[in-house]
Amino acid sequence: MKSKIILVIIIFLNLFIFCPSLIGIEPELTVTQNKKPEIINEKLKNTKEKIQTFKESLQTAREERKLKIEEMKNSFKEKRDAFKEKINTIKDERKKQLTEKIDNRISTVNKNQTDRITKALEKLTEHVNKLQERITQAKEEGVDVSSAESAIASAQTAISSAISIVEEQVAKDYVFSITNEENLGQAIRTSYNAFSQDLKNAQQALISAKKAVVNAYQVTVTLKKITPTVVVQ
Repeated sequence: MKSKIILVIIIFLNLFIFCPSLIGIEPELTVTQNKKPEIINEKLKNTKEKIQTFKESLQTAREERKLKIEEMKNSFKEKRDAFKEKINTIKDERKKQLTEKIDNRISTVNKNQTDRITKALEKLTEHVNKLQERITQAKEEGVDVSSAESAIASAQTAISSAISIVEEQVAKDYVFSITNEENLGQAIRTSYNAFSQDLKNAQQALISAKKAVVNAYQVTVTLKKITPTVVVQ
């Protein structure tokens, strides 16, 4: 039994003498571990600041559009009041009901489509924010992220532009300009064509925003392939 204990002590002493690098490993690990929370907090701070800046830019643009949208609503309200008065002059009850049905249908479709586009833009904004987190992390590791930052900026611009278009689309009202019962069909077609084109423009803005976000993702994802410089302590 004593021989086994002596043997264990000899092995330990040999390791201690011939592997002096073992001394100080624990302190180094402790220092590294102590640094990690600071580094992580700094990364989170940088990312949050950039995300907050994007949110504030969207809010500023929204505030600037508010006056324009209010003016649009007031203008459409006047046209809506005139439309209500004019539709009561239609003697053909079938035409009157059909006109009201088409008018309500356009309003419903506009609301449903703009709601859908708005939700899609909110999702795109979330994706951009996640990409921003990845870029910030890569930048902290010494990776060149200039191309990714440029792609992110383009995506943010596309999203902001699409939000502007869809917010104005929400405020629009496609009132039929009725002068008499004979021009009723033409008035409906004119308003419907304008509505259709405007909705296509809003949809195209969403598509452009999606493409910009996809491009930003494709550029950002390549950052994974870049190996950061390893610092040997």
